[in-house]
This record gives sequence, structure tokens and C-alpha cells, in this order.
Amino acid sequence: MVVLSFRRKVIILGVCIAVLAGTYILGLAFSPARIGRREAETPLITGFNRQQRDRVAEIRLSTDQGDRRLIKRGDSWILPGATRDYPASATRIEALLDFIADLTRSRIITDNPDAWEEFQVHKEAARRIQLLDSDGDELTEIIIGKSGVGGGLDYVRLGGSNEIFLSNRSFDYYLNVEERFWAYLRIFPEDLEGQGIMRITVDSTLQFEGGGGDSLQYTLVLSSGQPAVWKLVDRPEVELDDNEVDLLAGNLADLEGTEFAHGVGAAETGLADPAARILISTVDNRDFRLLVGGDAGDDQYYVTVENGTYIYKVSEWRIKGILKGIGELRAEDKEQEE
Repeated sequence: MVVLSFRRKVIILGVCIAVLAGTYILGLAFSPARIGRREAETPLITGFNRQQRDRVAEIRLSTDQGDRRLIKRGDSWILPGATRDYPASATRIEALLDFIADLTRSRIITDNPDAWEEFQVHKEAARRIQLLDSDGDELTEIIIGKSGVGGGLDYVRLGGSNEIFLSNRSFDYYLNVEERFWAYLRIFPEDLEGQGIMRITVDSTLQFEGGGGDSLQYTLVLSSGQPAVWKLVDRPEVELDDNEVDLLAGNLADLEGTEFAHGVGAAETGLADPAARILISTVDNRDFRLLVGGDAGDDQYYVTVENGTYIYKVSEWRIKGILKGIGELRAEDKEQEE
């Protein structure tokens, strides 16, 4: 009897320990802190994986300032215009899709439709992002309401859902409908690199509005020897600073506009009789001639590539970076202008 009583006590004690352990584990699993953490880790758009992202063929952005459409054609993104289309920045659009994929539900606020207007996520709300497929069917819609207390985060609602969430990130950066924000404004082909340029010919009479700028006429060529060095054609005795010429080549290859110039022609922009011409040749036998026209306002100049498709506005500081006198490129006495 004593043995049985002792065994019974051991069994009961074991059961009590198991119950207590289970209660502790359940308490951890369903504690408010852990539930809140799980909610914060839940994606805003469930299943927004690579396959769904690849289906996105159009993005529509709406704000109080206006609307912007981004359309995918083949492997490229474009900005549709009234009379023509312009290239869009695939890098920035991918960053937007990354941003959407990383959004989580920081906190569920309510699922009561009566609260939509209070949080500014009602049907007529101005701020929203729509993702559509190639057939024009909507994949998802994010309605962005007012900012949370303290700012930095936004209240959001998905189209077709009643639930209002507090997002884990602010939408302000990507709710930009200006064309220049989404435009691809690199002037030369994406695969052109400064180190691939082996010849630069400059012919310029451009005078900058605030002073500066000289008549420039020279050709630089990269020697075929090892190590390769830059030489001034017709004046081989002038010793050049290879780092400075490499910087010039890099500035040319990476040249970007601030925006596209709309509704202007070659005569109006000065590109019919450009103030500066820069011919660059590459090691893979490609030639590009850059044309710099007149003042575009706001410390910018009109620029295009000969026989190119688009006219750009380019900041004056970038133009100064590609129109350098020989005095700036010399290995010695750089302050002495030629």
C-alpha cells in the first residue's frame, strides 16, 4: 500500500508538472508581446513573392498632387506621355516593389468600415498604389491614409478589405508623381563605362551664364602601350594627369540629365548649332557625339546625343565636369590655362 501510494504521488506530481509546463508554453505563445510581434512580422500583402512581382506590368500612383503611370513593355519600364513615351528607371521601380514586399502589418487598428474616413483610407482617398498585370487586371491596391501618431508610419487598407493597419514604413518617398523622379535619365547606353573610352575630342565655345568657359579644341587618345597613358594629339610633349582624364571619361560615360525637355526643338534649344560637341570613341569601336546647346534655365543646359531620341536638361555643374581645359588635365601647372 505504501509503494502504491508513493507511485500514485509520483504520477500525480508528474501530471502537475506537465500541466504547468504546458500552461507556461501556451502563455508564452499567446502572450500579448508575442502576438504583437507576430502581427508585426506578417507581410502587408500575403504571398507577394517573386512570381507575383513578375506579373506586375503596370503601376499607378495617386496623390493629392496628381497621378503617375509606370508601364512595363518587354523587359523595360516606360513613362507613357501624351505624344510619346520616355524610359523609366527600372532600378527605382524595383526598389518600389522591394519596399512593398517588405511592408508588414505593424498593428491591426480595426476592421470597422465606419472608421475608414477617420483614418483617411475611404474609397475616395487620394493616396494609393495600384499594381496591375499585363491584361489590366488589378493584382492589389494599397490605400494610404494619414500618418500615425508621431509621423513616420502610415495607416493603410488593402482594396477589398475592411481591415486598417499601421504600416511599418512610411510611403512618402515613393508617393512621388514627378516624371523626373521615375525617369531614366542616363544619356549614354547603360553599358558604356569610362574605362571603355579611348578617345575624346572636344570642340566648344560655350560660355557659362555666371562666367567661365573657354574655347576648347583638342583630342585626347589613350595609348596602346602598357601601361596605357593619355596623350594630347598633335602635342605629345604635354604631359597629362591620367587620373584627371580618367575622371573626365567617367563623367562623360555617367552623364545624366535632371529631366527630359518636352515640346522643344533643335532650333529652340540651340542644338541645331550646338555650342559644344564632344566625340567619344570606345575600345569596342563605338562612337558617340554629345551636343550641348543653349541655356535651359535654372543653371541647366540642353543636351542630346547626335541622332539620339531624347533632349535632356543637364545641370551646369555636370557640363563643367565634361568641358575641361587642358590646363585642368595637365600633370603639372594645372592652374595655367592653355
